[in-house]
Amino acid sequence: MPQSADQLFVRSHVARDLLQNAALFKTDKLVVWEYVSNGLQYVDVGTNPVVRVALDSKKKRMTVVDNGRGMDWSGLRNFFVMHGENVDRKQGRPGRGRFGTGKSAAFGIADRLQITTVREGKRSKVELSRADIAKMSSEDPIPVRRLEREVAVSGPNGTVIEIDGIHLRSVDQAGIIKYIERHLAHWSKNATVFVNNHECEYAEPPVLRQKTFRPGEPQKDFLGDVELTIKVSKVPLEEDFRGVSIYSNGIWHETTLAGNEGREMAQYLFGEINVPKLDDDQFPIPPFDASRSMRLNPSNEVVQAIYAFVGQAIDEVRRELVAEEKHRKAGEIAKKLAKEASEIAKVINEDFNDFRQRVAKARAKVLGGTDSHESEREGSEGGEEDLLFGNEEPADKVTETGDPGPRVPNPGPDIPPDITAEPRLLNPQVEPAGPEAEKQGRQVTKESKQPTPRGGFQVKFDNMGNESHRASYVRDERTIYINLEHPQLTAARGLGSIDQPAFRRLAYEVAFAEYAVALASELAARDEYIDPSDPIVDIRETLNRIARKAASLYVE
Repeated sequence: MPQSADQLFVRSHVARDLLQNAALFKTDKLVVWEYVSNGLQYVDVGTNPVVRVALDSKKKRMTVVDNGRGMDWSGLRNFFVMHGENVDRKQGRPGRGRFGTGKSAAFGIADRLQITTVREGKRSKVELSRADIAKMSSEDPIPVRRLEREVAVSGPNGTVIEIDGIHLRSVDQAGIIKYIERHLAHWSKNATVFVNNHECEYAEPPVLRQKTFRPGEPQKDFLGDVELTIKVSKVPLEEDFRGVSIYSNGIWHETTLAGNEGREMAQYLFGEINVPKLDDDQFPIPPFDASRSMRLNPSNEVVQAIYAFVGQAIDEVRRELVAEEKHRKAGEIAKKLAKEASEIAKVINEDFNDFRQRVAKARAKVLGGTDSHESEREGSEGGEEDLLFGNEEPADKVTETGDPGPRVPNPGPDIPPDITAEPRLLNPQVEPAGPEAEKQGRQVTKESKQPTPRGGFQVKFDNMGNESHRASYVRDERTIYINLEHPQLTAARGLGSIDQPAFRRLAYEVAFAEYAVALASELAARDEYIDPSDPIVDIRETLNRIARKAASLYVE
């Protein structure tokens, strides 16, 4: 259509658009899962999807190989359309693809993307690099380098994604495996994913019991006739695994505790709800965006109704658990276990404090400064540091919508379901970034109602099921849980009481071993390790130190 000088058009700078969308994929986990999920979803009828991921930190590259249906040249052309309409969705097959931004994922962390794909005996290979994108200074489309076009081959359908020139210091294999397994919990059981030599498998926590809920009026008008299932785990769950997983037509969008975060016994609750209405494209305010953030939009009316319904149900089950836990703690055996746990924790925290002071003094000598342990202790008294939107610190925007704020868990009939317990933060949410990032954050000290434990570790005994590990460390609580139902501890206890020497000594060993691993994980979370053998050395040294300190506990 000829363009009149008086006519205005909405245009897009394709290169900037692609790189801005790529910035949403800021971690190796997000990038790998983007291409893994494509390989799992887009398969031929009757094919069980198998995806193999190869990670190479030294060469700064990763490869994702699938047995999906592949793409012909027309499919590749559609693949490289930014924000193009998803072909499967257009044909009535709902899935993850909505915004057409996945092809940019590789450039969130790397410089080059190469795609080799086979469809019905024809192979095509194309390549796109960050340098190609950076050359574009106009609204013109970005040329994708063609290496092969529909060359006749005899191999099966499938696609190979190769990503080179990764900018990350290292590729987090353990984190990627954990992230994939977390997502596989919400995928069909016939999906298989390998990361290097590890087969990713999700194991549901042992369930003590479960409870189902259905919405009443007026929530049913927003949600439809859906069913919410809440399960009580025998073991305390890691933070990422707590809460209800929200689906729409089988696609997972978020897991939330809906206002019950940090509340007593909430760490034992998980479940799911499927709300097909979320997939409706007619909302004036959409329920999700293109960021793959695994967060729903709290401004959407259906999302508000989900949060209210889920929050009330979780709080009901949580209160039941709190009452049961109070009753359990009142028993004589529980009191003895608590006393024993306190003695173990005392030894652990003595070692932990000695370790922190030794490390802090060593750093002070190296840096020529003061004892950073003292500074940390003094600075922690006023509250913990938080990063908010501003112009002082390097930071990346997580979302433009701001903080939804903690919701009232049980709003009354006259209170809207999305009312917040505290004023919400309307500015964009940000997270720390490297020194080269734009300054759009500022550090503030916040007074937390439930501060992150800084003084040391806790130890607790719990019934976690005979299939669970001997012990479990919950990092955000800094608590070591000892599993009373593990076969080894059950055998050590026998028919006698917890005062049996064999049981007590085994409990010490279990707690100290878990502490050694926990301490190493705390250091790893702070990027203290460079060589892969460093944690092994630390664990061995910690076990030796703690064994010496605990010698008195073994005396009859």
